[in-house]
Amino acid sequence: MCGIAGLVLSRPRSLPDAPRCLLTMRDAMTHRGPDDADVFLSRNGAAGLVNCRLAIRDLSPAGRMPMATADGTIQITHNGEIYNADALRDELEARGCTFRSRSDTEVILRGYERWGDAVVERLRGMFAFAILDLRNGTGGRLLLARDRLGIKPVYYARTPEAFLFASELKALIASGLLSRDISAPGLVGYLSLGSVPSPHTIYEGIYALEPATTLAIDIGAVSRGPEARRYWKAPVPSREPIVRTAIVEMLRTVLEDAVRSHLVSDVPLGAFLSGGLDSSAVVTLMRRVTSGPIRTCSMAFDESEYNEAPYARAVADAVGAEHYERIITAADVSAELEEIFTAMDQPSIDGINSYFVSKTAREAGLTVALSGLGGDELFGGYGNTFRGVPRVLQAVQWAQRARGGTALARAGIQTFTAQARWRKIADALDRPASRASAYLACRGLFSSSEVQSLVTPDVWSAAAGAFDPVRHIADRAGDRDGGSDAFSWVSRAELGTYTRDQLLRDIDVMSMAHSLEVRVPLLDDRLVETALRLPDAAKRNGGRPKSLLVDAVGDLLPQVIRSRRAKQGFVFPFGAWLRGPLRHHCDGWSEGLGGLLRVSGLESARQQWQAGHLHWSRAWALAALQGWRATTQNIAVAASR
Repeated sequence: MCGIAGLVLSRPRSLPDAPRCLLTMRDAMTHRGPDDADVFLSRNGAAGLVNCRLAIRDLSPAGRMPMATADGTIQITHNGEIYNADALRDELEARGCTFRSRSDTEVILRGYERWGDAVVERLRGMFAFAILDLRNGTGGRLLLARDRLGIKPVYYARTPEAFLFASELKALIASGLLSRDISAPGLVGYLSLGSVPSPHTIYEGIYALEPATTLAIDIGAVSRGPEARRYWKAPVPSREPIVRTAIVEMLRTVLEDAVRSHLVSDVPLGAFLSGGLDSSAVVTLMRRVTSGPIRTCSMAFDESEYNEAPYARAVADAVGAEHYERIITAADVSAELEEIFTAMDQPSIDGINSYFVSKTAREAGLTVALSGLGGDELFGGYGNTFRGVPRVLQAVQWAQRARGGTALARAGIQTFTAQARWRKIADALDRPASRASAYLACRGLFSSSEVQSLVTPDVWSAAAGAFDPVRHIADRAGDRDGGSDAFSWVSRAELGTYTRDQLLRDIDVMSMAHSLEVRVPLLDDRLVETALRLPDAAKRNGGRPKSLLVDAVGDLLPQVIRSRRAKQGFVFPFGAWLRGPLRHHCDGWSEGLGGLLRVSGLESARQQWQAGHLHWSRAWALAALQGWRATTQNIAVAASR
């Protein structure tokens, strides 16, 4: 795991300050790679690459980045892990390639020499990398690439002087070439979904490279803009009949292979363990495929209804793990909020859980940790969407078809409930019925009408032309309501929105804040493709949550885990804390967010919160935005001194 950055100038020497820009971007990411750092600048000064290295494989200087071919004409900076690197190395050596290191970065480099841009299609893993190709005496080109699911991030921007990219927004801002102007679609998207929807970011003019995409730019032709190519898309279910017992056996094999492949490391490796099914499955599969020591990390709470520590201990005991448990209190969160907001990179309603479990893992001596993220998305663990989307869609369709049904339903909502969450249902009644609209009603944060009351008319108007939440969800899920079953549609919607833009983004920045690499074997390329191709009936199986995953690994789990119905996961008691010891974070929104959001809308939200009509996630969304804004402003002031 590393931090990467770089730039390509519109013309050689057009930016005399280019070396300083590269260094400031590097220095803004030292937390991502404390083991080594280096910069490459081409001879004519037209292009440069940066890397901050967290050494995981081949800890020797041979693994240093940016890494070059023997003649120096191809340079690479890479963040991530390639799990089939050994197999690809064998294939390349059989074709005459020689290697100077055991790093997976060199495998990408040699693979690019052999296969060109198509190397990305052969990689199994999580990655974001940039290759600078200066061969053949031409001006050269830059290739930027991101993995299939978007596990590893990379952002980019264009100015009249240069094309820039980096692993984090704060590195791009540190270059001094970009403004801190807030993006209208980024802000509206954050309020709508709880995270900034890619490809937008919170900053105007900075974008996220989409997953499964390469971006190529010719050096010397930066003004023409980059050329994007999508190299993978999520598959849809097969319609071939398959015997369930065969599916279960096959899935077990694929799960074991996914976990085994994610264990390759030259540094201490362990796992997050919440006591839920997904992390428990990962840990028990780790024990099945290795006899070595296992270290697990968990969090506990004094609030018994949120405390899953006994379940985590049961799994740790069953596999003989060395278990580390940390009790988290509201005082712990309050004491580290400034560091959390600094790590956040852009506002999010999630991530604090990842921050603390990553800190616990690092204190336990780990450099790599496996996470159970992905199981809910593939196997139907989110009841609010996998069950909720079909129900909401059916209800809205009924109301819209019945004479006067829409008006009657809206009147009922206004008459019988003051809860803000019902406004999302009311808004759905005014839209054409679709799965994407129903998903927004189930997964969304503030309703469209609430967002409009929070932002200024200019922001709302500017965002409307670039971001529509229903269209965004439909595009990410693909197969616009046609062909596939609702289960698979929701699975793809979760992977393409909530998982990508919130969970994966947050776990990246929060783990990197502690120089920890987090791997997600349940989002392994082969496992994802296998699960998405399975018939929906096999995954639903009577409506039991994640029944297929339970059947595949249930015999490995302690009985107390197999028999669980409800689960929390790494969920904090934020509702209670925001009304108790952290309540001051729900005061002063008008002062802290004034100029960014409308005071009247903020005051309305505060009154709803005080009356008990606003869910804690919406209150925290405003508090997090306020905290992120204050922290980034402080950083800007400090950097300007």
